[in-house]
Amino acid sequence: MTNLNSGAITTPERPATVRERGASFRRLLDGAEATFAERGYNAATIHDICARAGVGIGTFYTHFGRKSELLRQVMVVRAQVLSRILTTKDLGDAELLAAGLRKTVDDPRSVGLWRAWHDAVLQEGDLARFHTEWRGAVADELTAMIEQARSARPTHGGQMDAKFVAWTMMTLARELAIHDRTGGAADVETAAELIAQLVSGPARS
Repeated sequence: MTNLNSGAITTPERPATVRERGASFRRLLDGAEATFAERGYNAATIHDICARAGVGIGTFYTHFGRKSELLRQVMVVRAQVLSRILTTKDLGDAELLAAGLRKTVDDPRSVGLWRAWHDAVLQEGDLARFHTEWRGAVADELTAMIEQARSARPTHGGQMDAKFVAWTMMTLARELAIHDRTGGAADVETAAELIAQLVSGPARS
């Protein structure tokens, strides 16, 4: 598996790998996830994270060189990502899609973490490069899921390109997650209906 600290794209690490790095590493992830989610990227300091994790500053630097590296690790391991949340069965069903979207947009910790991430991406060049590659990898995973869902439920008539549908899904989820929503549940339901229609294609007449 690609080294997360190398800057190259990677898939989320298997839980055993995280366990193998030790209890202090796991505590740092826990402390960072909570601190970034509550305070954002800029206001969260290494001292705050270490205090919350119950570890010393030296332990932080044993595992990470910079705050941005820790945030990247937290996102890869802990962030709610559509390709992890949804299954191919969900994609053509608006109710299942809405339930999946709510896992991202109605969880305050998930929302806070994504807001911190997008703020950090605007400031940190290494995170911006990683984000571009990571987003592309997630889009590829969603595209494959959409194509699999379509092959299981063939429809008549034209369908939008699966890559376009994947991009739309990710954009809608991002907008719902990192911006204040005045429509609440209605926004999620509308997004889910749109995605389900884009995945399944036009209804038969």
